[in-house]
Amino acid sequence: MPYSIYPPLGFTFQGQRENNEDSVYPEVGMATPQNRFFIVCDGVGGAQKGELASHIAVSGFSDYLNTHTDSDFSEEVIGEALGHVQQKFDEMLAVQHLLKGMATTFTLVAFGEDAVHVGHIGDSRIYQIRNGTIIYKSEDHSKVNFLLKSGLISAEQAQNHPERNVIMRAIQGSHRDTKIEIHSLTDVLPGDYFFQCTDGVLENVNDDALSQILGSEETNPRKLQLILNLCDGNTRDNYSGYLIQVANNELADAAKEWIEPMQAMAQNADNTMKFKSAAPDTVALVSSTPPETPKSNRGLWYLGGLVLITMVSLGIFFLNKNKPKSTVSATVVPVVTQEIDTLSSVDTSIASESESAPLTAFPVVKVPPHLSPKIKALKKAAALDSAAVPFGGVTPNETAFGKSKKDTAASTKKTPGR
Repeated sequence: MPYSIYPPLGFTFQGQRENNEDSVYPEVGMATPQNRFFIVCDGVGGAQKGELASHIAVSGFSDYLNTHTDSDFSEEVIGEALGHVQQKFDEMLAVQHLLKGMATTFTLVAFGEDAVHVGHIGDSRIYQIRNGTIIYKSEDHSKVNFLLKSGLISAEQAQNHPERNVIMRAIQGSHRDTKIEIHSLTDVLPGDYFFQCTDGVLENVNDDALSQILGSEETNPRKLQLILNLCDGNTRDNYSGYLIQVANNELADAAKEWIEPMQAMAQNADNTMKFKSAAPDTVALVSSTPPETPKSNRGLWYLGGLVLITMVSLGIFFLNKNKPKSTVSATVVPVVTQEIDTLSSVDTSIASESESAPLTAFPVVKVPPHLSPKIKALKKAAALDSAAVPFGGVTPNETAFGKSKKDTAASTKKTPGR
């Protein structure tokens, strides 16, 4: 059963170099879980030589392997792909002698039916990491690594060795034939990471840091970002690579069982909508059952009813408007006028009477002689009260109304800043 993978994450950065001589396949942002192989190359030679060399290698390998999709990435097929790339180098050197000396490293991670095939040339590296533990690590084809394995230098001396960038293998063309170191890894479990990178990444990311990051509980994009954070601003060389995680085959197959039918249904629905929108008239013509009431006739009925209702309403309005209103005016206005005149006469009579007899609200009668002094005293007191608050002045209700209007006017007066 072929391996399934989660969305691969690729990257390539210039670092502190004047140009980027690294190349990756697929291009950054173009990889999907359907891709079966991934390539990372680091050009050598300076100026345009290294950039061109890595590009030729990536395009040559990808073209050859994509035309052999039925293969299981056997060592023979990968070797043939290398021969195809070297031929491309020879063709370029034949027309441009100034490119002599260009070279490139190479890494390949290919997911076959029963194994993950990894191959590399030079000091670009491949890791397999499971739960924060390195399961596989490629051996650099470099002078420093040769000295280290020979016991001539220590691991500490290798980190800062002056010849640490000298490589023992590289793709240069058939005149300098080389060989890919290939391994078929069968101990591969869901959740395993494959990380391939150029040596620019390794300037600031050692094995411990890489194991700790990939063994954490962070998401894959976050893990890659943590790796890039170590390189950003600190790496002199270009740095590029791919981070790929193996998925659970059973879960991936189960997902396909319901995802693919849903995708087919969505595609069919989309096609149906496109057909309807493309030819709505055709669909209407082939309809066998005519509509009960055409929409145009229904619109006429609605319009006629609306006109009828409008005419009736206007008729009622004009009939009411033309009725004589003299009866109402004759009955209302005189009454109001009469009441006002009555009130005025009452106020006048009260005022005139109050001047002569303030308390005389009843008909004048003769007072017995023995009550005359008391009546005079009462009249005198009443006269004093009448002088203080004359009855012909403002009534209590009018006084209260006048205050409320004054207060309202004061409360609505605009003030600056409000």
